[in-house]
Amino acid sequence: MTDMPSERDLEDVARSREARLQTIINDLVREGGRSQPEVVEALTAAIESNGLGTRPEPWLDAVADEIAQGNAYVVSSHAAQVTDVPHPSTDTPSETID
Repeated sequence: MTDMPSERDLEDVARSREARLQTIINDLVREGGRSQPEVVEALTAAIESNGLGTRPEPWLDAVADEIAQGNAYVVSSHAAQVTDVPHPSTDTPSETID
């Protein structure tokens, strides 16, 4: 019989996935120089190659739009704390959505 993962274990897995996704986004922002459609393609490929599943098309479009403008989409406050999120290239208001 296999033990069921604890709530803490599941939370750790989710946070690890968030951090990996944030790192992908950060890297694409730093690379720069891509159009929004090119970023969608690169973002989709990186997410899939890292075993992070798929994301809805509206999410991909919105995140890719920000990346193409030189701004990093922040996945979660935890992901932002444990990765090196690049500063935005445009002035954007900072707010936390719970």
